[in-house]
This record gives sequence, structure tokens and C-alpha cells, in this order.
Amino acid sequence: MQQSSANNRLNRSLYYGIFLIALATLMFEILLTRIFSVTMGYHFAFMAVSIAMFGMTVGALVVYLKPEKFPSENINTILSKNAFRFSITTIASFLFHIFIPFMHGLSVTGVIVIAVNYTVICVPFVFSGICISLLLTRFPQFVNRLYASDLIGASIGCIVVVGALNFTGGPTSVFIAALMSGLGSYILAKEKQKLLTVYLIIIVLFTFVYF
Repeated sequence: MQQSSANNRLNRSLYYGIFLIALATLMFEILLTRIFSVTMGYHFAFMAVSIAMFGMTVGALVVYLKPEKFPSENINTILSKNAFRFSITTIASFLFHIFIPFMHGLSVTGVIVIAVNYTVICVPFVFSGICISLLLTRFPQFVNRLYASDLIGASIGCIVVVGALNFTGGPTSVFIAALMSGLGSYILAKEKQKLLTVYLIIIVLFTFVYF
């Protein structure tokens, strides 16, 4: 009975974890289209979609090419750490983009600035791709429900971002997206109280620095 209860808790944590990570991923991707249109120009807005797809593909390739880095016996800890990194790099990449001025016009410096911006903003999606790839490949017995949770989380993220934009605006909504992936990290973690405390401290510090 106790073993069955533990398995049920594990299953729920996987479903909730992939739901929140997918939700945060779509939120951040859509927010970037809004942010890029303001900071860089409207014609750069949909580059956010390419950045998200590229970053998640890199994450999936890391999982495929380096399976020894993701042993099954520590999979929950690995998932939690990568979800946590996704949360932190979401905020860090956004702040980097905001504080590095965009340069209009064709020049070597301008191209380098754009390339560095895109590279940094790609990083959160790499961690998101690692999490989602691991969840969909390391638990084949639950893959149908995990994939359903992934799709539901992504679709709800598209809806939540609209409300967040209307209620708080683009920059603050990035922190909300980071909070969602942070909650996913917390749900997937084993040492939950310790991780949650560290996460909340970091979020408060980043928010204080930004505002």
C-alpha cells in the first residue's frame, strides 16, 4: 500500500512538473515576441519562435547524445535542477537583453550584439528542452499522459500570458513565467523545502535588482 502511494505521488509530480515547464516555456516564448518588438523592432519579433525551437532542440540533442549525464537513478534530482536552471536563466537572459542596447544598422558590432543576445536568450530553452525530453523518454510507461500534460500546459500558457500582459505588462510577466518553472522544479525535487527556500530568495533578489 505504501509503495503504491509513493508511486502515485511520483506520477503526479511528473505530470505537474511537465505541465508547469511547458506552460513557462510557451509564456516566455510569447513574451519574447512582445519584448523584441519593443526593444529591437517589430520585424525581429518572430525570431523568438526560432530561438525557442533551436534552444529546445539543443536540449533534446544533449539528452540523446550524452545519456550518461542523465542516469535513471537520479532522474528526479536532474529534472529538478534543470527546471531550476530554466527558471533562473529566464530572468538572467531577460535582464541581459534589457541592459545591452540594440544597435540598428548593418555593422560588425551590431551583428555581434544581435548574435550574443540571441545566444544568451536561447539558454533557458536549452534547459526546458532537457527537462521535457527527459520526461518524455525516461518514463515510457507514462508517455501518453505526460505528453497530454505537456500539451495542456503549453496551451494554458498561451492563455495565461494574455492575462499576465494585461495585468502586469511584459517585463513583470517574465518573472511570472520564471516562477512557473520554479514551481515545476519544486514539485520535481526531493529536498523540496531547501530548494523552495533558495528559489524564493533568488527570485526576490532578482526582482529587487530589476525594479
